[in-house]
Amino acid sequence: MSNFLAHNENRSGVPHLLYEHLRCVGTLTRQFAEAGNSQLAEVAEWAGLLHDLGKYRAEFQEYLRGQRQSSYETHHAVYGAALAAQYRKLAMAFVIAAHHAGLHDIDDLQELIKSQKYNAQDCLPDLVAKFESEICRLDLGFKEPNFDGDKLRFEMFVRMLFSSLVDADFLDTEQHFTLQPRAMQALQPEELFAQLLAEKNSKPTAGELNQLRHRIFQQCVDAAAKPRGFFSLTVPTGGGKTLSGMAFALAHARQHNLRRVIVVIPYLSIIEQNAAQYQRVFDPQRTGIVIEHHSAVNDPPSDTNEERSPVKSPFEYATENWDAPVIVTTSVQFIESLFAAKTSRCRKLHNIANAVVIFDEVQTLPSHLLEPLLNVLKILQQDYGVSFVFSTATQPAFRQSNAIKNGFAENEITEITEDTEATFAQLQRVNFHFAQPGSTESWASLAEKMTAQNQALCIVNTRRHARELYEEVRRQSDDKEAVFHLSSLMCAQHRFDILETEIRVRLREQRPCHVISTQLIEAGVDVDFPIVYRALAPLDSIVQAAGRCNREGKLTRGEVFLFHPEQNTLPKGFYSTATNITAMLLQQITEQQLATDHEIFARYFTQLYQYAETDAKQIQQLRHEFKFRSTSKEAKVIEDNTRAVIVHYGRSSEFIEDIRTRPFSKEQARFTKTDLRRLQRYFVNLYQHQFDHLQALGQIKPLLPNLELFVLSEGFYDDRFGIVITERPTEDFIL
Repeated sequence: MSNFLAHNENRSGVPHLLYEHLRCVGTLTRQFAEAGNSQLAEVAEWAGLLHDLGKYRAEFQEYLRGQRQSSYETHHAVYGAALAAQYRKLAMAFVIAAHHAGLHDIDDLQELIKSQKYNAQDCLPDLVAKFESEICRLDLGFKEPNFDGDKLRFEMFVRMLFSSLVDADFLDTEQHFTLQPRAMQALQPEELFAQLLAEKNSKPTAGELNQLRHRIFQQCVDAAAKPRGFFSLTVPTGGGKTLSGMAFALAHARQHNLRRVIVVIPYLSIIEQNAAQYQRVFDPQRTGIVIEHHSAVNDPPSDTNEERSPVKSPFEYATENWDAPVIVTTSVQFIESLFAAKTSRCRKLHNIANAVVIFDEVQTLPSHLLEPLLNVLKILQQDYGVSFVFSTATQPAFRQSNAIKNGFAENEITEITEDTEATFAQLQRVNFHFAQPGSTESWASLAEKMTAQNQALCIVNTRRHARELYEEVRRQSDDKEAVFHLSSLMCAQHRFDILETEIRVRLREQRPCHVISTQLIEAGVDVDFPIVYRALAPLDSIVQAAGRCNREGKLTRGEVFLFHPEQNTLPKGFYSTATNITAMLLQQITEQQLATDHEIFARYFTQLYQYAETDAKQIQQLRHEFKFRSTSKEAKVIEDNTRAVIVHYGRSSEFIEDIRTRPFSKEQARFTKTDLRRLQRYFVNLYQHQFDHLQALGQIKPLLPNLELFVLSEGFYDDRFGIVITERPTEDFIL
């Protein structure tokens, strides 16, 4: 029996033998990579077989047996990487060196392999001999795929290979320690489509709006038979995009034997709404058919020591690998994972292959990353069989141009709906009222207008404006319990509770309801107001805000009023530029055109992208040079510097207490994936300077020692505004 160990004993006292681990990881890595692209099969298997070659060293075996401390002498990934480099297998070298510490830049990889500290070349003959005595004869004579010399396609191949290896390594290690077999659920598109159809058929069919939704649904089903590629679903708000887009995805998966559906949503504010709808239709018992994966949690630090502590549970840093039939995730999580270097972010990538990806509200894709992002999407489609659906009422113009070199040529994107122009005209449910140039609106005047109505929604551009207007509306209102505030300083569960138990109930019952919100409410949130006020904003935001007005078509027309706040502070950067372009465009079109002409948005976005740096951080050049870690550092969807904290709201205090008081032992994990999913709804992002200030005051503390999750003290969370640091609500000072 082999004496070489891969990991320490599990709770049954069984050690993880190295030869068993290498064989299992080799097989799994091959399966994962081959499922996306058959060209990757051979190199993937060898990457799995050789990833822990360095664990044959005596120093590492002594470390596992407690005979020496962790140090550079116990590092192991460099040896398999050096062997791959010796055989000119660049992709293998990248991924083996990275399988704990994350992908390196190429110059750092070369320095690591050549480092005299590790003396890898002199160690290899002995390590290979041990490997061949236990596993098989070394045979690296194959050629790695080079994708016709296209460096960007090769770069994505490295990422897919890395993902396959990391996930295989995690899964086999987790199974050893937890003694639980790998849980798998394959997509059953026929079954899920039948459930979706039953949901659709349960809805009313009478009336023009319902007939239109039925027609859009059927067009999505019919278009699903087309070859894999890029599709657009251009439907006005209220046209039933959520169910119709999923109908296309499931029918398309059935047609082409695809593995999963991934729904990418721009805002945390609406992900729980869509995920809850899919859960109700497909997975009411919560069996794992639908997985909701947020991005509020910071990545765990890279394990530079390359080996988990024998005391830590493999779940100490919970991650998701997207091995589920339906994934609902955020734009930040999806996009940043495509350019990531860390194992925790990259683990899921191979499960994007042969999937249908729906970008909901696609107009929100970050303009500063548009060039590299579109390039990656094209590679995923070409080399890994992914189909993409761009879904929105305000379709952006991702057309090939000087501003977007990786844009789409004519006919490269297939429109799913057949009569888009007529659909927009038929679904007109609002009248727009433009603000007069030069005019401004005070909070007092706006509050007077809102409180004169039984129900009204106002959307502003900043959290400060939302707080100020909310307080003014409450001051003027005779029914203060009918006034509500929504912003991103409130955790997702808090917003969900207010929407579900207060706002929607009042709207249904025709009771007074006055809501002041930041733009988080305008994309996909299912509310229906007769009147909406919108501070001047980017054109797509204005139209999305209008989608909260007369949403169900109960009125002949709802009314949407645009205004210029007296204190017209705008978020800096692209948002401000887009708002200025919108102001000029509104002077050139009529209020009727904005309500019915969807071609205006192509005109707007074409003009907008001329002012945008679509590769602001030179990501394409970094990718071309195989600088993976530098790419990851620069490719951030949200450029402001924020940190997530867990707040005390609802059941979060109960969850926090349960985690902190849980007995600590090698046998039981203190923090699991289930814990992470329970806590996701209680995260709020703070700016880094706010985080640092509160942490210095002792008001932010780790959830658990050595875990990169933090809890904000109870006194800083308000039941109306969410996180309040310095500006307390005015009513707090009234006795």
